[in-house]
Order: sequence, then structure tokens, then C-alpha cells
Amino acid sequence: MKTKPSFTLNKLSLAVASAVSAATLLTALPVYSQQDPYDPGEDFPIEVIEVTGRLRTSASEAMEERREQVAVADIMGSEQIARTGDSDAAAALRRITGLTLKDGKFIYVRGLGERYSSTSLNGAIVPSPDPTRNVVPLDMFPASIIESLSVQKSSTADMPAAFGGGHVDIRTKSIPADLFFKVSVGGRYNSNDSQDTFSYNGGSDEWQGKDDGTRAMPNSIPQTFNQFGGISPVDIVTGSNGQIDFQSAKQMNRDLASDIYRDMTVTTESTDPGFRGNIALGNNWDIGEESIFGVIAAASYKQQAENYTKLDVELDGDEQQAQVENSKNVQGTDSIVQISGMLNMGFEFNDDHKIETFTTYLRDISDDVSVAIEETLDTLGEPNAYQVYDIDYEERTLISNQIKGQHFFELLWDLELNWMYSDARSERYAPNELSYTYNVVFDDAGSMTSRNLNTQDAPKYVYSKLEDDTTNYGWDISFPIEFDTTLVTLKGGYEYFERTRESYATRLSLDVDLSPTDPNGDILQQEFDQIFSDANIDSDVLGLELKDASTDTEDYVAAEKLDAGFVSVDVDFDDVWRFYAGVRYEDFRRVTLPISPEGEISDEGGRYDLSDYAIAEDGWFPSMSLTWKDSDTTQWRLAMSKTLVRPDLREVSPVRFQDPVTGFDFFGNPELESSDIYNLDLRWEWYGETGNNLSVGGFYKDIDAPIEPIQRISEAGRQLKFYNADSGYVYGIETEFLQELGFIGGGESIWDSFFVAGNVTLSDSEIEISPNGEIDPTNTSRRMTGHSAWVTNVQLSFDSPDEYHSATLVYNVFGERIAYGGRGGLDDVFEQPFQSLDLTYSFFPSESMAIKLKAKNILGEETEYQQQGIKVYAKDPGTEYTLQFSYQY
Repeated sequence: MKTKPSFTLNKLSLAVASAVSAATLLTALPVYSQQDPYDPGEDFPIEVIEVTGRLRTSASEAMEERREQVAVADIMGSEQIARTGDSDAAAALRRITGLTLKDGKFIYVRGLGERYSSTSLNGAIVPSPDPTRNVVPLDMFPASIIESLSVQKSSTADMPAAFGGGHVDIRTKSIPADLFFKVSVGGRYNSNDSQDTFSYNGGSDEWQGKDDGTRAMPNSIPQTFNQFGGISPVDIVTGSNGQIDFQSAKQMNRDLASDIYRDMTVTTESTDPGFRGNIALGNNWDIGEESIFGVIAAASYKQQAENYTKLDVELDGDEQQAQVENSKNVQGTDSIVQISGMLNMGFEFNDDHKIETFTTYLRDISDDVSVAIEETLDTLGEPNAYQVYDIDYEERTLISNQIKGQHFFELLWDLELNWMYSDARSERYAPNELSYTYNVVFDDAGSMTSRNLNTQDAPKYVYSKLEDDTTNYGWDISFPIEFDTTLVTLKGGYEYFERTRESYATRLSLDVDLSPTDPNGDILQQEFDQIFSDANIDSDVLGLELKDASTDTEDYVAAEKLDAGFVSVDVDFDDVWRFYAGVRYEDFRRVTLPISPEGEISDEGGRYDLSDYAIAEDGWFPSMSLTWKDSDTTQWRLAMSKTLVRPDLREVSPVRFQDPVTGFDFFGNPELESSDIYNLDLRWEWYGETGNNLSVGGFYKDIDAPIEPIQRISEAGRQLKFYNADSGYVYGIETEFLQELGFIGGGESIWDSFFVAGNVTLSDSEIEISPNGEIDPTNTSRRMTGHSAWVTNVQLSFDSPDEYHSATLVYNVFGERIAYGGRGGLDDVFEQPFQSLDLTYSFFPSESMAIKLKAKNILGEETEYQQQGIKVYAKDPGTEYTLQFSYQY
């Protein structure tokens, strides 16, 4: 029963080829005499087999891999991603059963928020460059470098125990079977492009995905901090022990303000069309008679400006009577540049040994500029309002280097050894985030009649940087034992993971006092760069003082280590029954230290002890699954396991950060505890001979002390903090299908070229949460944050018989879900269903060329939150059209 693996053509590849061949033959037999579309005068039965076999192939391959898994899992291959036209991993994953997309970057698995999922790259854990989320933003991974996406929903001992909903493994392209070259270029248009694009005088290197230093905090500011302990005139006088008088200190402070980049007046310009391009090249070479060396390299580039409109409303009151306390109507532009590169190499020796290296580079920038008209309780119904300008520039980078080996030792009882080492670094660099506000007055016709800089809400600059370094390595050994028709595979292994993080932020404000020099405030009517010109600062006409607006909850450093070992047994009884059991042990340590502006470890005013910042926990995590192949086409799966979700570094760090979607201030909580999860899965699967398939499954998860973001009572506005609820659970059923539509025609017909695929998830959840001194939840029993009661995906695809045309229509929708819990009598805030309808059409004029057109969000839907029937948040992404030309050989 046991045969040595062949890395070039393994057992899975043979199974896929057999399944596809069977489907091809069965489908082709009725149309054996179809004419060759390229030459109507001759019959080419072999050509008919090739044309028909192209139908549903990509989906069938993924189904075959899923069929052979020991766990409950879903697979999506690169061909499926290309068919739906999704440009990155995040967009593609929402097509998988039970998965929904959040903010275009993060996935929710089975109704659980992103903290309940984990991500790996080629099996290795990688750090996230986004400090506001638990997992890697999946929009950073372009589709051009992805070989396949695997979502494992039930646990096995060789996987990290820290996941609840699912574990996503992003597999980049491996060694090619032959020489290939592919290049593609394309453009983009959005229905919002008719609006003006907001911009300002930024750096000259943005097209390269980086700032040229223009926005960076000047070196004079940290030097002054280090020398005098602060930047205010009082700090300078005190820090110099009186050697600098107050007037000189004021001049030094104004000089520091002059060093800051202030040419940031927001302007409008026409929207440039977006551009995207990809290039990939690979080949392999025979080395001797039994060895192969291969290389694949790929790069992608995308640049576009995304215009949007947004509504942001804050309510006050209670369930009986809610009133608008604050309302913002926002227009903005998010200018993005995404760059990725990949270099993978592999060496195969004697079909028994394989060593691969994976180098992945991902980089993107977001330059988000917005202008909002804000009304508060003081201005609602009045002609005056606030005009708020926000400029948020950030760079995100991920660099990962991996090496892994697979070895088969036939002379050592067919022993198999796998090992892996990974070193990765992520970085988020936000050199200049600026906000400033004008007081504005409108006439009865809605035209602006006056505009003055609001000095009560001083302009603020934020400079921040996060660096995250990880090391991950491990190995496992498999030992097969045969007993007649029974194959027993024993497996054991070890894994080590280490992370270090540094996160720093500096907040500065430009405080103005014009009363002695400009009592009428004429200067404040000018644009931002004119108000804060060098001349105005040097002459002291502004009464300007540069202040440090940072708090004790800005900076932190953290480190964590994980040692894990596992053993498992996999028993295959005559390819009918398959039993798997394993146990994993993890020893986890973490320390998170908030740093004060003076560089000391902060105790938050005596609220926390140093022991509150350290976590040390270990545990055993068993897993079991049973598969019964009751026929050649159907099988049953049962899986049980214990996993957990540890709070992320951001969630236990008592530091402040802002959610980029809601604008809420978030605060970590060192008192958070890990959440134990008990999982149960049952699934029935049917695989038809022609590639059709159907699965129906159920799942249940019992969660101890789930982590929830909850609005807390504060006079400083909307604030969210992470807390442990008392208990929670989620359960549901999910079904997935693929069906060719040839049966509709009853013979040879156009319907032979169509197939439909889809999935539906129906589920429910509940948490219990008790009030405490900081929070007063309106609903102490409610659904989990981020949970949708239903999720639906439907895909209708067409492949023309002559192979010239391919088209796919994809519909995705999720049920309403709680964005965050209400407090003080106000109901919870619900994100409304988003009905996504996308169309992708491809034309293949030759075997080497392709033209692809995609329309995204055809229905023109917008993201919308509601609270007590009132729209409190909405964002219109517009309808996007992309056109791409590609060539390959």
C-alpha cells in the first residue's frame, strides 16, 4: 500500500488527473463526432475531449485535494481565483463556504471575527504590519503570486492551537513543470472617478511605494526631547537649568514648528486611471539523471486612486429616544500603491528529497485624504458647522524568507522527514498623519460664506512606527506501518515561534493664540500652508506654540515565545474507514510593556503591576477525526478538538490606537484572558464522476470567555476597549455544491458549457456579558461581534466549446452582523448586508494571449451600519471596472 512519494507527480496529482480524465471522457462520448471549430471540414474527436475537459477543471482539482484531507477543510486554486477575477487573497477567500470579508482586508470564518482566525504563508506564521488587527491584512497578497489558498476549519495536532474559526494557509507558486513566461498589464475605472480626487503636496517617491522623507518628523524634535526632556518653552528652560531664558526658549519652540512639513493644504485634481501589471518567469533544469533544479520569479505593481463618500454618525440617549450627537459627511480619496515580489527555488534529488526556498516581499502605501462637514449638538440645525481635514499616510511592508525540506528514506522503513525555517519582518510606518479643522458658515442656499481655522481644536500631527520580527521553525517525522489492508501512520514533531515588536507614536499639536496680534482673525481665513507659513511663524504673529500631545498610552514593546510538540496517529482501514487522533502541547510566554514619553515602563498611574504585563500559560490540545467512505462517491467526516484564542498584542497592550473604519479610539486591556474553544464538526460529502459535488455539514463551538470590543463609558467621546465576556457559543450548518448544467438541454446543447457553484452557511451565536465599572452593555445576552446568521455565495460560469470565451458571474451576500455592542441603553450597531455582484469575462484570441474584463460591485452597494434604525456609518466604494491584457508562453 505504501509507495515512496514523487514530488514531481505525486498521488494527489494522479488522483486529480484521473478524476478529470474520467469527467472528460464521460462528457465527451455523446459528442464524439463534433467538428473541429478551427476547421469545419474535418472531425477531431481528441480536440473535443480537450475542449470539454477544460470545463470545471479548476474547481474539480480543489475538490479532490479537499477530499483527501484528514480534517474539515476548503481549498481554492489559482485557476479558480483567476476565474472569479479576484485581485488578492482577501477578495478570493470570501468565495469559500462560511467566509465573509471585512474592510476588504480581513476574513471572518463561520461568523467569528478576525481574531478567531490565523494565517500562515507556506506553512509558516508571519507577522502583521497592521497594529489595529490580529491577522495579516490579506489584501497585501496579490493573486499573481498565489498557487492556492487552504482554509482548515477543524484542528489537527500539527497545526497551531491558536485558532477558532479557521486557519488560512497562503501557498505561493512553486517550481514550474516547464519553462514559462507571463506578463499582463491593465487599467481601472471606478464610477466614483467622476468626482475630484483629493491631494496635497506629498513626496515624489509615492509611485515607488515609499515616502522620500518629506513627511518624516524632523530630527530636531527628538534631539530636543533628548536634550531638554520636552519641546515646550517651559521644558526647554527647565531642562537647561535656566541657562536658556524664556524668550529664547519660545524662539527654539517656533524653530521646531518651522522644521515640520506644513505644505499640506488639501487640493483637488482630476482622477488618473489606475494601472496594474504583473510579470512571472520560471523554468527547471535537469542536473544529472535524477535531479531537478527550478526557479520561479514574479512581481506585481498596482497604482490607483479610490474616491469615496462616507457618513459617520454618533448617537446619544437611550433605546426609547436616541438623538444625533455628531454627524460627519465625508468625501475622500485613498491613493494606493502595491508592490510585490517573489523568488522561489527548489531542488529535487532522486525523487526522494526536495528542498525549497521562498522569498516574498510585499509593500503597499495608503495615502488617504478626506474632507468632512461635521455637525454636533451645538451646530445641528444651525448655519455653522466644522470642516475637518484628515491626511493619513502609511506604508506597510512584509518580508518573509523561508526554507523547507521534504525527505523520504526508503531504506529506513519508508520514514518521511519534513522541516521548515522562516524569518520574517513586518513594518507599519506612518510618517505623517495630520488633522485640522475650520469653522464654516453656510447661507440658506447651502453656499459657504465664511471659513476660519478652529484654534480650539489645534492641528495635530501623528508620527508612528511599528516593527514586528518573527522566527518560526519546526520539523516532523512520519513512520508508516502496514497490516494487510490497514495502513497506520505515526507522526510527531516540534515547532518554535518567536516574536518581538516595537511600537512608537508621537503626537504634536500647533496651538495658536492670535488675540494680541490679529483680533479679527483674518489670518485664520487662509489655507493651512499660508496660515503656518515660515513668515507667520518667524514673526510670532500666530502666538504659536508646538506642544507634545502624546499620552502615557502611545508606545509599547513586546515579545512572545511559543514551544510546541505534537504526536498523532492516522489509521486507514482498507480505504473505507480513516481514523485520526493527535495531541499538541504548547508552552506560551508573553510580555507587553507600555512605555511612557520619558522612556520608562508605565504603570498607568498605579493601575497595573508589572506582573499584569506578563503571561505564561501552557496546555494540551487534543484533536480527533473519523472519515467513513461509505461508497466510491460519498464520505462522512466527524471531527472534535480543543483550541484556544489568545488575545493579540494590541489587545493586551494598554495603549491607544484608532480603528481605521469607525474612527473609534481603542484601548488594550492587560487583564484579558485566553479563550478556550471546544469544536465539533460533522460533514457529508458527495463527489460525482463528472466533477459535480455536494457537501452538507454542521458545526458547534463552545467558547469560554470570548474576547469582545465593547464601548465604555467616557467623556472623551466614543471609545472601545477589549473585555472577556462570560461565555459564548456558535453553531450552524453549511452546504457547498458544484453542478454542470448539461442536463437541462437533454443532450448536446449550449448548456454543456455552463456550470454553477455555490455555498450557503446558516448559523447562530450568543454571548453572555456582565456589566462592570467601565462598561454598561445594553444587551447582556446577544450575538457575537462580527457574526452573520447567513452567508451565501453563488457562481455561474461559462466556457465556450471553442475555448475562445470564458465568463463568470459571482454573487456574495452576508446577513447583518454586530459591528460593536451598544451601551447605556443604546442598541447594538449592526453592519447591514452587502450584496456583491461581480462579472468577469475573458477572451482568448490565441493560446498565448488573453483579454480579461471585470466589473466589481455591479449593484452599486455601499457598506452601511445602523443603530436603532438610524444610519450611523456608510461608505460608498463605487462600481469598479478593470481591463487586463496578458501574454504567456
